[in-house]
Amino acid sequence: MDSENLLGAKIRHLRKSKNISQEKLSEMAGISPRQMIRIELGRSKPTLDNLEKIAIALGVSIQSLFENDYYETINILKKKLHEKIEALDEKNTRFLYIIASRLD
Repeated sequence: MDSENLLGAKIRHLRKSKNISQEKLSEMAGISPRQMIRIELGRSKPTLDNLEKIAIALGVSIQSLFENDYYETINILKKKLHEKIEALDEKNTRFLYIIASRLD
């Protein structure tokens, strides 16, 4: 994952953990909703000014937007999940697939 995608994913994670919609965060930060979506998707590099606005709106430091603790945890969880999936029998694999196909 490149740096723009990592940054966008971190912003999205922090936003969701605080139960803030993209629209609300963009309003709080004074950034257009379209720009916020592009930042979260890693399709736009935010300016330092916009990074500061986003960090303030989320109540975090700019530095924390670049910390990878979240991604390391996610990678560990994905690895453990993969191991559990590999150990499933056919019936439970099908059941898990049905559940997973209904996730967003």
